[in-house]
Amino acid sequence: MDPAEAAKWDERYRRPEYWAGKEPVEFLQEVLPWLPRGGTALDVAMGEGRNSVFLAQQGWRVVGVDAASAALAKAEALAHERSVWVSRWAPDMPVVPPHPGLLLHQADLETEPLPAGPFGLIICFNYLQRSLLRSLEERVAPGGYLVYETYTLDQLRFAGGPRNPEFLLQPGELRAAFPALEIIFYREHNAGKGIASLLARRLKIGCR
Repeated sequence: MDPAEAAKWDERYRRPEYWAGKEPVEFLQEVLPWLPRGGTALDVAMGEGRNSVFLAQQGWRVVGVDAASAALAKAEALAHERSVWVSRWAPDMPVVPPHPGLLLHQADLETEPLPAGPFGLIICFNYLQRSLLRSLEERVAPGGYLVYETYTLDQLRFAGGPRNPEFLLQPGELRAAFPALEIIFYREHNAGKGIASLLARRLKIGCR
């Protein structure tokens, strides 16, 4: 990550309040009935941990990845507040938690690989790094799910959010980004913000 960009996010996350709040995004709550009740999960560009902690509360063993040390600290504090087991990952540790909870993994996703997986669930919200899309698809386990939601070019019509087109989806781009996965739900809307939302899964071997 560009040093100036990293500094911007660290400064944002060091503020005492939670920048995006403590509750999970609405789309994750919306698709929860589709998902298994627990398993291994990967939260990409986790931020302050609101979605990771929520999944851990639902019985998932979550790996939360983010480049900002301040974000990991906020996620750790939120996990403690919600009585969720939490630890920092170290090279001598398993890739995922040994039981429901949150394992925090600091990594610059532009220079470091994602944890190997595979994972029963991968989530990514409000983050677009096109070089990661293939890796995300490959890390979805057979029978596993991908939940992805982020901004589209329509966001430029509204205040706030990213302004750089590099971080904004083209029309239909997210729908076509994971050809090996079966799309369960997809939408693009611009009610107050431009956003695309995807729920997809990898079929189990032998299933049609």
